[in-house]
Amino acid sequence: MDLSVIIVEYKDTEIIIPAINSIITWCNDSTEIIVTSNSCYSDEKQADIISKFSAANFIFNSENVGFGKACNQGILRSTGEYVLLFNPDCRMLDSSIKYAVKMMEENPYIGVIGPMIIDNAGEIQDSCRYFMTPLKLINRLLKRTFKSNTGSVLESVDTSKPQTIDWVSGACMLVRRSAIDSAGMFDPRYFMYVEDMDWCRTFWKHNWEVWHQPLWKVEHNAGRESTTRFSIMNRLMWIHIISLVKYYAKWLFMRPKEADQNNAS
Repeated sequence: MDLSVIIVEYKDTEIIIPAINSIITWCNDSTEIIVTSNSCYSDEKQADIISKFSAANFIFNSENVGFGKACNQGILRSTGEYVLLFNPDCRMLDSSIKYAVKMMEENPYIGVIGPMIIDNAGEIQDSCRYFMTPLKLINRLLKRTFKSNTGSVLESVDTSKPQTIDWVSGACMLVRRSAIDSAGMFDPRYFMYVEDMDWCRTFWKHNWEVWHQPLWKVEHNAGRESTTRFSIMNRLMWIHIISLVKYYAKWLFMRPKEADQNNAS
């Protein structure tokens, strides 16, 4: 398994300990771990972190460049045939990533695979998704406003079987190196949020398929503060909205995936 793992860290090195330990436990010894830090640590703090996390290679930024740019930095530094984007609050539960790698090896047209993501209570998260049209977005906001916990983007996706899907969550996604070489890295115009949907759409445009593989399971403990707390004072919510505006402007209000593929042919 020629694998490079990219983790983006922000002001919490303790949270990446379970993530790194799970990678060490369930991946082979040659797995490369790269942590990009947006925390603006002092030189002394950086030295302390490097000594504490000897299994990882660190990139320290002097400012918070956002999620996509930090991932791009890690990708440029990495050497693996496969690149795994892994949130700092994720952890591998077992060696089931082998099923995703096997899919990649047997199907050269697959560019991206996402796992079944669960929380620490075992509940399935909505990591297997259809593109978010403006109408779907409005419907989701209304559901979250009036029915609190029913604003999922999971929709009617059957997450129990391997399948092609519009996009998978950037919390954990396995990407083929040659697909990145073909389609490019994250669009740096997104500071945070939506860049994963945008990237998967770009892969589809360049004729790389995006798949969901439920045999591969990963735990993710996230707060989702941008979508669970609606308030004009919620900075993360506004970052999310700005990213959506950029996305819709870029993709001309959600032309069908098939049209994008035809345009790329």
